[in-house]
Amino acid sequence: MIRPARDPGRERAAGMERVERPQIEGVLDDLLPLVKDRRDAPLRNILLDLHPADVAAFIGSLRDEDDRRYVFGLLTEPEIASAVLTELSGPAREDITQDLHHDAIADLVEEMSTDDAADVLQELAPERASKVLEGMGAEEAAAMRPLLGYDEESAGGIMDAEVLTVPLGATVGEAREVVRARSEEAEPFFFVFVVDDEGRLRGTLSLRTLVLKHSGTPVVEAMDTQPVTVPPDMDQERVAEIFRRYDLLSVPVVDAKGRLLGRITVDDVVDVMREEAEEDIARMVGTDEEEFDESSVRRIAFLRLPWILTSLAGGLFAGAVLRHFTGTLGLVAVFLVSFVPVITAMAGNAGSQAATIMVRRLALRPVGAREMGSIVVRETRVGLLVGLICGVVAGTTAVIFKGIWLYGVVVSAAMIAAILVAAILGTTAPVFFRRVRVDPAVATGPFVSMTNDVVGLLIYFGLAVLLLGLAGEIGP
Repeated sequence: MIRPARDPGRERAAGMERVERPQIEGVLDDLLPLVKDRRDAPLRNILLDLHPADVAAFIGSLRDEDDRRYVFGLLTEPEIASAVLTELSGPAREDITQDLHHDAIADLVEEMSTDDAADVLQELAPERASKVLEGMGAEEAAAMRPLLGYDEESAGGIMDAEVLTVPLGATVGEAREVVRARSEEAEPFFFVFVVDDEGRLRGTLSLRTLVLKHSGTPVVEAMDTQPVTVPPDMDQERVAEIFRRYDLLSVPVVDAKGRLLGRITVDDVVDVMREEAEEDIARMVGTDEEEFDESSVRRIAFLRLPWILTSLAGGLFAGAVLRHFTGTLGLVAVFLVSFVPVITAMAGNAGSQAATIMVRRLALRPVGAREMGSIVVRETRVGLLVGLICGVVAGTTAVIFKGIWLYGVVVSAAMIAAILVAAILGTTAPVFFRRVRVDPAVATGPFVSMTNDVVGLLIYFGLAVLLLGLAGEIGP
């Protein structure tokens, strides 16, 4: 039967007053020589005393794929091996599973909770996942197949199908008996779900209610009749936001007819928050979250290269703009060029700040047209204020250096305009990419950086040609 991965160390400690579990930081230096020398017995003894998460962290820290497979192969107890496999990051888990027979994977998957088992199966090739399902028991495979139909980053993809349920006609005492009999199937659990004859969720019973209410109390009188629920197709990041907003420990997943499909617990949401944070950080700088766990220099380089080339194209275009205006402005360009890094850098910073806030806002919830209008107005005002302050400082510096007030006006006006345009662009670009079904976190950073450089130069030198030409500082 598929069930939550156990903590073998905790189970071995049952009945003992206190067990000091070694921390991975304290034994890491001792483990590496044992791995290199392939000293099975002492290495296995140490691994069995570690928490599965620490064992997974150690395996993930090994750069050599053969070392990873060797260490995992020492975990001969299926319960321990499945717990470690659950904790491994994607690339490390892929290294382990690609050499395992599908029957061995089936044995490990059967020890996991359904949401963790679904994660492992979704990482396999479809043909291999089908063979793993065939190697599982009929009941377990039937429970798994519906979960594999959900997107892995949706509520259905992270939900656990094991739930504790009681019928509407039950009493609190009968609900307690369900907990006593089936609690190991649904660990960790925070609620007992009350369902009708058609499997529709009608309410929830918290652990506090189960403890405090009299055994003979009908569950319909004790249950919360308006629990927060989520649909299976909701994005996992929105699920995490719901947990944060309502301070939840668990939330039921229901279909369009209100039927209970499973539940999501706070430990799953913590993982989602970490994954989404890593994804946003990586994509905003034009790489991929896989890089955090990747060891291949070639693969890391090719993860970064597309966006680096995009920035290169923008830089070459900006260079062409600079060469064009240098010829037009003549000797004046020598002085103006000294302010190019300042103007492009300030515009880039302003655009990146606005884009980061907007990408994060879009990740948490949709933004309507009315709200979008107010956001653009706010960012325009912010950009104008920041631009005015920076423009005055830069313009004053230009006057001090050159001694000609018109040059200060050019620099100041260009700074204000560049920062203002960058703020508006950084706010609107993520929305545009969302509309055309491109991930804003992937595309916005490189696009804003490239566009700000080009637009900033066009504004700067365009104003210089216009104002200095009108003042007779440059020829026609």
